[in-house]
Amino acid sequence: MKRPCIAWMSTKFPLELAQTFELEVYCPESFAAASARKGQSTALLQRAADLGYPADLCSYSRIGLAAAAAGGADGLPRPDLLLCCDNICSNMVQWYSQMARMLNVPLLLLDFPYRDTPEVGESQLSYLKGQVRALIDQLAQLTGRPWDEARFAAACRNANASSRAWQAVLDVARLDPPPLTNLELTDFMPLLVTGRCRPDTAQKLRAAAETLRRRPARPEPKPQRVFFEGTPCWPAFEVLCRALDEHGLLVTADTLTPSLGFAYQDLDGMLRAYCRTVNGSPLEEGVESRCGLCRRYGAEGVLVHYNRSCRPWCGTLPEVERRLSAELGVPVAAFSADQADPAEWNPAQLATRLDALSEQMERRTL
Repeated sequence: MKRPCIAWMSTKFPLELAQTFELEVYCPESFAAASARKGQSTALLQRAADLGYPADLCSYSRIGLAAAAAGGADGLPRPDLLLCCDNICSNMVQWYSQMARMLNVPLLLLDFPYRDTPEVGESQLSYLKGQVRALIDQLAQLTGRPWDEARFAAACRNANASSRAWQAVLDVARLDPPPLTNLELTDFMPLLVTGRCRPDTAQKLRAAAETLRRRPARPEPKPQRVFFEGTPCWPAFEVLCRALDEHGLLVTADTLTPSLGFAYQDLDGMLRAYCRTVNGSPLEEGVESRCGLCRRYGAEGVLVHYNRSCRPWCGTLPEVERRLSAELGVPVAAFSADQADPAEWNPAQLATRLDALSEQMERRTL
């Protein structure tokens, strides 16, 4: 039996293309997040430092580079090729290019131009479709498998079904009171990143939504609803959630979890959807999206994580903070940390900011 072709893939690469060629896909970003949450990121970050990679780099990048230097890692087997696009992070191409050199494997790239208008223009779409055609030829050559239009259509149907089922999971947060624990829905992100094109994923998500809906209601008093901006601090995830609990706050919406819940009709629609990432969209669109999430899930306050690994994302956050406060009329608090580097975690700062946020939210209800 022919061994499956293994690919490492960036989070917002069109998974539908990989699924069509029956690639076995792994995501270095998901691996980095999981390693950090399991308390394993310090050793990987030290390995990256020993290789000469400075702490100024994104912690996900450093963890991925450490894994690549070892030829793979537990849960991240050695790849046959890398799939990367630049629609989320400014350093993604450089990171994946270096991993490709380390592993001596092909790197296939998709360049998503930044949008400065609400719609994806025809010239941008044409540019992307030309790249996709070239990438399909490369994948056919590397895998020895032909392009199969029926398999692509099935992958797209599965992705759309997963998106609809995922929305049902997200909407559990609209129940009163929400039968959720803090940031619980982030547990599903690895499944969405690499599994949303599989035929059984929608069924798993529908079952999860039903299980959550049947969960007993939280004891009184009801928590106050919060919108969480940014990627969680995985090394201190339990500490963060416990601090939110202690302040009577519950995250009912965030920036991360809806990011893979898009639906589309055809190849053009798929490419347009992958253009609508947080870092690839205009500020006005980002503010409107966040305001919509806050209103849909009843956010009474906003907690912003200034993630030192995501400078392009964080560069707009002062204006996002100001606009959310002005347009929604809710208090906003911010803290600084990192998505995977525990050295950047400051529990005292978080406690101070949560004290201020919960006090302001309490004041609004009096």
